[in-house]
Amino acid sequence: MYPTFSLPFGAAVLILALLGGCASAPADRPDVAAASSAHFTMIGDGGGRTGGLQPRSSRLDQVSAVFALDLSGAKVHVAPLEIRYRRQSPGSIQPLGWRNRELDASDRARLQGIVEEAFAERFLGRRGGRLTPDARTADYTLRLALDDFLLPAPLEQTTRLRQVFTESVAYGTLSGTLYDSRGNVVLEFRDRREFGENFAGPGGSSLQRFSPPAFWADMRMDMRSIFESLDRSLR
Repeated sequence: MYPTFSLPFGAAVLILALLGGCASAPADRPDVAAASSAHFTMIGDGGGRTGGLQPRSSRLDQVSAVFALDLSGAKVHVAPLEIRYRRQSPGSIQPLGWRNRELDASDRARLQGIVEEAFAERFLGRRGGRLTPDARTADYTLRLALDDFLLPAPLEQTTRLRQVFTESVAYGTLSGTLYDSRGNVVLEFRDRREFGENFAGPGGSSLQRFSPPAFWADMRMDMRSIFESLDRSLR
């Protein structure tokens, strides 16, 4: 994620005009372009067996699945989303006003609902499966993790006198592992992205004002995109 700035509104407009989009990323920002070559690691408790997984061509960074995965009539339980936040090194220098925020319990529950909805609508439902809240009777369990997660501003409305400008609403890597009822891994995927990066601010600027409504809308859009790409990868 590129730097964010939290400044008085008038000063922010002046500085943005002078910078002309020439801001540089923090020194320890991960290279998004390197995602395709990143090493894939399975998430979860590590107890599942992964034999028989085959790599699939995908728009996501990595997808592997067993041959002819059939989820028709299957009940799938989605475990609580794990979120691991990116930590800044003590000696790193960040732009004025930049720091990572964490989601509270209410926000985590809302994000969980967005992820489950996207998974059900764009992947599971198209394959004849359905969600179940009961892990004990589920045919499959999906474990998800959002790693290296960056949130540039608090999820509450900021005043007009103090605003945060950013190139995307969040940054992270979504990893998923689907287990059958015997603990075998039947599907793995991984995708690193800047959530909400496909926009242009006023005058074509790559920066826009961060807002909670934009965050939730962009997270919903990108989660749907991830699971839709996953569905296409297995066709």
